[in-house]
Amino acid sequence: MRRWGIRKKVLVVTLVPTLITTLMLGLFFTYSWVTNIESLLKDRGESLSRQLAAGSEYGLFTANRSLLSSLSNALLEEQDVRSITFFDSDRRRLLHTGPGSSDNLDSKQLASEQASRIPRNASTRFVTPVFLQDLMIQSMLETDPRQPDLQQREPLGWVAVEMSHIRTEKETYKALLISLLLVLAGVVFSLLIALRLSRAFTGPVFELNEAVAKLKEGKLDTRIHTGAGPEFEQLESGLNAMAEELSKAQAEMQQNIDQATEDLRETLETIEIQNIELDLARKEALEASRIKSEFLANMSHEIRTPLNGIIGFTELLLKSPLPRQQRDHLSTIRKSSEILLTIINDILDFSKIEAGKLILDRVPFQLRDIVEEVMVMLAPAAHSKNLDLVPLVYSDVPDNIMGDPLRVKQVLTNLVNNAIKFTQTGEVVLRVSLEDEDKETNRVTLRLSITDSGVGLSRAQQQSLFNAFSQADASTARQYGGTGLGLAISKRLVEEMGGQIGLQSELGKGSTFWFTLTPELSSSGEAVAPRDALKGERVIYLEHQKTCGLAVEHLLRDWGVTVDRVASPGAMQEQIEEAQKSQSGYAAAIIGITRHLFNSSQYCGLVRTLEIERDCRTLLLTPTLDVHDMPLSGLASGHLTKPVCRDALYDELLLLVHGINTSGQGIRHPEQRPLLPTAGNIPRVLAVDDNEANLKLVMTLLQDYHIDAEGASSGFEALSKARQKSFDLVFMDLQMPGMDGVETTARLRELDSNNRRTAIIALTAHALADEQERLSRQGFDGYLPKPISSGQLAETILECTGYRCISAGHPDRIPVPEIRDTRRALRPSTRKMQRDCVSVKESIQLAAGKTDLAEELFSMLLEQLPTDLIAIDRFWRADDTDSLLDCVHKLHGAARYCGVPELRTAANRLETALKCSAPDTELQKDQLISAIERLQIWSEETDWQQMFREHHQRAESG
Repeated sequence: MRRWGIRKKVLVVTLVPTLITTLMLGLFFTYSWVTNIESLLKDRGESLSRQLAAGSEYGLFTANRSLLSSLSNALLEEQDVRSITFFDSDRRRLLHTGPGSSDNLDSKQLASEQASRIPRNASTRFVTPVFLQDLMIQSMLETDPRQPDLQQREPLGWVAVEMSHIRTEKETYKALLISLLLVLAGVVFSLLIALRLSRAFTGPVFELNEAVAKLKEGKLDTRIHTGAGPEFEQLESGLNAMAEELSKAQAEMQQNIDQATEDLRETLETIEIQNIELDLARKEALEASRIKSEFLANMSHEIRTPLNGIIGFTELLLKSPLPRQQRDHLSTIRKSSEILLTIINDILDFSKIEAGKLILDRVPFQLRDIVEEVMVMLAPAAHSKNLDLVPLVYSDVPDNIMGDPLRVKQVLTNLVNNAIKFTQTGEVVLRVSLEDEDKETNRVTLRLSITDSGVGLSRAQQQSLFNAFSQADASTARQYGGTGLGLAISKRLVEEMGGQIGLQSELGKGSTFWFTLTPELSSSGEAVAPRDALKGERVIYLEHQKTCGLAVEHLLRDWGVTVDRVASPGAMQEQIEEAQKSQSGYAAAIIGITRHLFNSSQYCGLVRTLEIERDCRTLLLTPTLDVHDMPLSGLASGHLTKPVCRDALYDELLLLVHGINTSGQGIRHPEQRPLLPTAGNIPRVLAVDDNEANLKLVMTLLQDYHIDAEGASSGFEALSKARQKSFDLVFMDLQMPGMDGVETTARLRELDSNNRRTAIIALTAHALADEQERLSRQGFDGYLPKPISSGQLAETILECTGYRCISAGHPDRIPVPEIRDTRRALRPSTRKMQRDCVSVKESIQLAAGKTDLAEELFSMLLEQLPTDLIAIDRFWRADDTDSLLDCVHKLHGAARYCGVPELRTAANRLETALKCSAPDTELQKDQLISAIERLQIWSEETDWQQMFREHHQRAESG
């Protein structure tokens, strides 16, 4: 109905009530009329049947058919009477008058003693029983009045009067027709009234709509006058007023348009002039940007050139023997130069990003290696402030990914370095977690967060922190240095790599810097061998730094190692003793200490007790400080610096638990001194640089490596020397007066033959150019950025010529892995409870209370042990059982006069096994060797002479 028009709604509102009312009244009157007709027919039939029954009493009693016939003929004259039928008392038809059926009525229809009505299709029969009246019976019959009343009340017969329905049906049809005509007349009358009303209402509306349509078409001179009533008069006046106002507004708008068109024409002319000026300004800006880039490149070259000399010659001086004070001064110069170089690199990186010349690599790399490199590199700075630096890489984080490892490392270094710089106490934690994984695209979303317990940041500082040249503390009295570019560069790098960066911080409660990476998983990564050699081993761990302990425990549990944490040295010693008593000792004990515990006597005693008395291997975890003179480092079997790296920790535990040295291939024995290269395979190198300091540095480094090197200060000199003799390698500076490095390289390439090509390496600090690709197109074989380090120079020479550089100042030193202190052989920890290694009291008792004799006997035993150890090994390898038995017997005898319970028991068991040819002889032999080694270690680590003297003094004083 919402979409109906006004006319339809008026018609519905007018016709529906009228039609419903008319139909209801017509139905009511028709029903009443028909009902009255049927009632009249019924009443009339019943009345006639009663009258006939009363009149035919005598005729039925006497069976006088003529009398009955006269009665029926007289009654047939009545309207609607169709036929009359008389039945006797036996229910047989006595007389029938009139048309219709002559069938007898059945006994059920005549059984009633009351009048009944029998309807049919075209007529209705009214059946009435006929009874004798009492007076008539007494007068006409001489009957015994004492006869039963039932016999007297039996009907004489029945009278059936059939009334026709023809006239009744005619009246009914007549009533229906009249009602229908009346209803139709009412509907038509209502329709006429509704049409008249709707036309009177909708006509003005249509006129108004037509006027509005004309106004819509822009015919604002349209006016309307319907004369339909006061309501429409108000609407008409409103529309007419609106049309008049629109007409005025249109005229005013047209005037404004004309004025605006004129103004626009003038503006376009001005804009055209401005566009010309902007085009000129754009060209000037591009030229200024080009000049700025060239200026930055030139400044980079000019600043790096003296820095190259400063850093290079500082490293050369540090390699020479110097007084400590001068070495400290040189270290300060080198650190200051490196800080200056870092600032220059930040500015140049920012310039690269702003110029849109930053190119990201896409190579496979291992994320955990990058994290460990950053943490190890920044650990000294954190530990110097007594901060705990911890990496937490969760186990579900994939390791092999695609991306730019150098840029990821740069962002991590910047954020971790900032956290260390702004944190005075507490910890700095780097967490790497997996946020999402899309198997369809083979990509993952990684979240890397750096949390510190530093000074925190206010809301105002957080809003501007990622802006270039913005710092949290920009006052003149600021405590922290820096250019303010680190976070801006990190933000741009992360966005270039498809990630996001942000922070959560509260002033005074530390900060959390985070960024996300969405790298693609790398399928070309090297297969990592499973680390399951430590699976099932038990390790006890003491750590004061909670987060560091969590990280180490996380690594150990990933390798299948059961870790039991303890809170104090006493608890560790007690728990190890209890475990050995139950014959299930620990494979190793890990002890993490902080800076102030380096010289702790409690920890020294703990390590000495575990190593010597409990025979349990210990691994120290210390900050990355100068700990070479730390007493603990000489007592423990293993030593690692924090933060702990996966490979180093696994290899160290593998050595302590199983005695497997995975880095043995890198250990050089003293007799294996490297030979200096012969003169036949020493390459000829030409160094070209216009800066005297840089040229002198390169020449000094080359001469230090025993290389036949020549220098040239210009491209012309280099070309002249190359024509006189051939060189295997040329280090070429790019920016030189006269003939630059590119042109010189092109001239040198003309001297190459088909069988020989000289390797040319570019030396430059031009940091804004696309170095690698451009230099490769210009004929260079490589690129070496300034400042040049001796390590980079040696690697480049090795790669281009195959010559391994050896320093002249240290001819016996070559780059080798860190060599473990091998003062003694490492053996796995003792897992079972064992007897004491040495008992001074028992030694004195065995020497009849003579301390001097006991000390002398013990000294003789110690002098005998190295010889016996070699003899036992030799006899066992030679399978000389008799000689071995004699040697063990002598050792057993010597041990019986000294307080060495463990050695005495082991010698006794091996002697017994040799005599009985027991199957566990080898095991007993190994236990004896372990007892000998443990006794030797005890004697080296303990001032046993003082112990004998102190015991003697106590005995005398007591």
